[in-house]
Amino acid sequence: MRRRALAASLGLALSVLLLSGAPAAASGPATPKEAPASYMIPDMKHVWQSLNNCGPAAVVMALSTFGVDVDQETARIPLRGADIRRGMGPQGVPAFVAQWDLRSMWRNNGTNDLIKRLVANGFAPMVTQWMVDPSIERVAHWRTVRGYDDARGVFFVNDSMLGNGVPLSYDWFGRNWQSFQYRYMVIYRPEDEPLLKTIIGADWNEMYQRQSLYERAKTEAYAQGTAFAWLNYGESAYADGMFEEAVAAFEKGMSLGSATGVFGVRNSYPQALRALGRKQEADKLQTQLSGLSAVPQTVAPAPDSYAMFLSIRRSTPFESLPTE
Repeated sequence: MRRRALAASLGLALSVLLLSGAPAAASGPATPKEAPASYMIPDMKHVWQSLNNCGPAAVVMALSTFGVDVDQETARIPLRGADIRRGMGPQGVPAFVAQWDLRSMWRNNGTNDLIKRLVANGFAPMVTQWMVDPSIERVAHWRTVRGYDDARGVFFVNDSMLGNGVPLSYDWFGRNWQSFQYRYMVIYRPEDEPLLKTIIGADWNEMYQRQSLYERAKTEAYAQGTAFAWLNYGESAYADGMFEEAVAAFEKGMSLGSATGVFGVRNSYPQALRALGRKQEADKLQTQLSGLSAVPQTVAPAPDSYAMFLSIRRSTPFESLPTE
């Protein structure tokens, strides 16, 4: 009964999600360039960030590749809000860049190879990673990728805290990306969307991307056995509607080390418990985890409706799914 009631209450949202999860229709031929052994985007300015402004600074640097010259303080309020303690999520970027007739998309499950292919085709992807190695300090950070060099095994990033064209080894880049579910964001011209879809491939479909990241994160957790890998598995399992697995993975990750700085955990872990009907545990945990990032969280976020849909879809006969 509880499942049927939940399905009914999510009916309209699920219909929307079904449409958004459908494979995108082809909008024309697009053949990406093969990634050469090295490449550097020629025209990208560098800016040093103001307080907690790495996200808007990264966006400003990416916009400069389109000839758009905007100040990071102009970008700060639209992208972060008025609270100077808060960082930037990717959700507000599309509306901000639309004033220059540009678009923005983001996904999790990025790979080093994908970043190289994006750069080689003229896109300047932004990624969320640790600013420095988390053994030194745990600060989540946006940086903009400008180039790469296979011979040296490095990406070159324009980093608002570290400098212009800073080399980061492929290994370091991947390891320090994992805690943020390998998130990346791309600003692009509308006419370049077919090319971008071709480069990103099946992960353009969010339903596919969630399942793919879940499988990848699970494999990495068992292979690596680190707190970061298990916490990433928990977040990925939650996003894919695998709530029992998510709780078990979070418990394992927390037993292996601190989750400080892994800000997604403070949302995903309690919401996975709530999805299982364990509300009292979830409310208590929400308070315990509120300080995982620099800005304490005082209000529980809304549950991930797509994750709820995937859970229901996985366990409900297709003909029983709500359609309106």
